[in-house]
Amino acid sequence: EVELTSEMTIEGMPMQMMMDGDRLVIASMIYAWNLPEDHPMRELLIEEVTWGEDDYVYTYYRVQNLVKYTVVDITDRSDPSVEREIYIEGNYHTARMVDGTVRSVTHNYANFDGLRFWVSLPSDYWEIEDEDNRKAAWQVHLGETIRANTEIIEALTLDDFAPHIYEMTQAGLVTHPTTSEDCSEFAASTDSVARGFTSIMTFELLGEDVEIELDHIASSWANVYASQNVLLLAEPANDWWWFWRNSGWEDATNIHAFDISSSTTTTYMGSGRVSGTVQDQFSMSEYDGAIRIASTSDMWGRWWMAEEVDPDTGEPVFTGPTNDVTILEFDGVDTLDEIGHIGGIAPGERIWSVRFMGERGYLVTFRNMDPLWVLDLSDPTNPTILGELEIPGVSTYIHPVNENTLLTIGIGPGPDGLGLDWSVTQISLFDVSDPANPRLADTLSLTPGYADGDCEEVRECGWSWSWSEATYEHKAFTYWAPENLLAVPLSTHRYSYDQETGRGGYEYVSTLQLINVDAENLSLSMHGDVNHSAFYNDEGHSNNWWYGFSTSIRRSIFMGDYVYAFSALGVTVTRTEDLAGMVELEIPGHEQPDWYYDGEEADDGEKVDPEDSGETEEESSTGDDEASDA
Repeated sequence: EVELTSEMTIEGMPMQMMMDGDRLVIASMIYAWNLPEDHPMRELLIEEVTWGEDDYVYTYYRVQNLVKYTVVDITDRSDPSVEREIYIEGNYHTARMVDGTVRSVTHNYANFDGLRFWVSLPSDYWEIEDEDNRKAAWQVHLGETIRANTEIIEALTLDDFAPHIYEMTQAGLVTHPTTSEDCSEFAASTDSVARGFTSIMTFELLGEDVEIELDHIASSWANVYASQNVLLLAEPANDWWWFWRNSGWEDATNIHAFDISSSTTTTYMGSGRVSGTVQDQFSMSEYDGAIRIASTSDMWGRWWMAEEVDPDTGEPVFTGPTNDVTILEFDGVDTLDEIGHIGGIAPGERIWSVRFMGERGYLVTFRNMDPLWVLDLSDPTNPTILGELEIPGVSTYIHPVNENTLLTIGIGPGPDGLGLDWSVTQISLFDVSDPANPRLADTLSLTPGYADGDCEEVRECGWSWSWSEATYEHKAFTYWAPENLLAVPLSTHRYSYDQETGRGGYEYVSTLQLINVDAENLSLSMHGDVNHSAFYNDEGHSNNWWYGFSTSIRRSIFMGDYVYAFSALGVTVTRTEDLAGMVELEIPGHEQPDWYYDGEEADDGEKVDPEDSGETEEESSTGDDEASDA
């Protein structure tokens, strides 16, 4: 049985929820410019600045975003209460809670008033016709910009650079220190070009007093991976800003390692570098002290830097990207040294998905076809390629069913087997019992696509495409081994127009596809689906052409003989054996964003304009952009 016992409003956009006994820790993001006028954080983050001879006034924000952790006591399920509120300057990466301790990873870009990340040029700069004179002027203004920036930076303190942590208490806002005099919590690459800090903060949030352990590393936005003992950050070795004069930058990624074997402390170990770009957390792994990294080099296509030159035209010949697997090892001091490497994997293609499993690794690369690569990583100093399989379509996530079977989700192939058909979500089952000869055992295409019987043009009145969050978010991919069932969301929508009434609206499909995965006989088949479409197509929802949230089923959980499906507007409980619906519960609290007007409901259910109701548009908008229900 499932019933709604209580509801409460949490500030910000929900990012993650963690639970320890009768305590919830909810992570949310808050946009500084959306803080209400009476919010106490405004005095600390926002300043009105007057500049120039004309007394031009602008608003300076110390940071653009805040991460908030709200601790909720749910001892009384019918009356939950907020126990603690923590604000961190920056953007949310990820968080994990172990034994009541939260380890949070955030990133904060340096945003100092007056600091310029570009060369400030006068209005007549582009009127200089002579190229040499224009370059000379550029150098002059570059020097002026550097001198102005240096003056600002030298006036700053370490505390100005570090992200601040605030706690909302009954007595008001309390600021927690994030720096010390010896700078022991800071680290940076010797040639770092980052303009921000990634902060790993370990919080004791559930005790009487907040205890915080901090580590800051100068970095750009990073991918984050964590094993039981090691946390890895993979950040671009170069700044995001590109300028043609610095096109010779090294295509590389910095890897930073931290020891997290203790749940209450984080210790910086060291850093290393690999060539290319790291796609996501699954492209990283730590196993028996070896750090394995899969990367794609030159995926951005800098063809003008190709070493090979066409003898007839003299133009560079761009051969496309290539892929590497690099194995690093901590030297015991502060460096991650390369001890093994496989290079030149799938020239002309880029990595779409990776999975490291013990002494094996699996890569999916793609250009027109989808090769699956099997790697032997048993000797970290001598990794090798064991096998390769080329198949149509591409897998974007790899899930191990057992040591000999892989289950993947991705995008189906085009009509001729080449390229991709983005309207089709494809499930694939691979037999890797013989790693030298991997085999595609079965595939299953998921799509609600069809054309109405009297429809001549699918694009106008049929379902011509669909998508699944599980193709890019592994938390939406749920495999339940006890029943050999896979659950993935599948969604689409179309605009429907009623010629008789002259009215139109959007019609939604929101389903959870249930798939039988027979790992013994290596086959896939449809089991059925759970349908949430009615939550979005019933009167009151179907004409809302824009939702401030996803209409898809976001997550699913198998418990016993049932599957629980959760979307923004509803929860369902379905018996897996016969797909009998046991519970269908609507979630309250979701309304149209206050910046969107589609009329308001009158007492009789008819839509009326604000001018007909005697209200202004502003008066009829009562939503709170920064409030979300949890």
